[in-house]
Amino acid sequence: MGHWTTCYTGAIVVVRNNGCDAMSTVVRESTLTCPVCGHMKCETMPTDACVWFYACERCKSVLTPNPGDCCVFCSYGTNRFPPMQQSGSCCAD
Repeated sequence: MGHWTTCYTGAIVVVRNNGCDAMSTVVRESTLTCPVCGHMKCETMPTDACVWFYACERCKSVLTPNPGDCCVFCSYGTNRFPPMQQSGSCCAD
């Protein structure tokens, strides 16, 4: 089994399995779209915590994850939460 290291380079998280050629790139930027008013805003996702609440800056609606999703980025974002991008599971599992 290899040793995993994580490198943070701007908005991209690169995860490398040392001793193996496997590498995956994680996108940290996601554009959230409010389902109420359609307002879109690009946000940087955390890598270590699910975001369960997000207030739309236009209509002030508080977004919460859809049933079965771990966070608002998985429900309303253009990119899924970083742990979901890497392995398909997240902090809520």
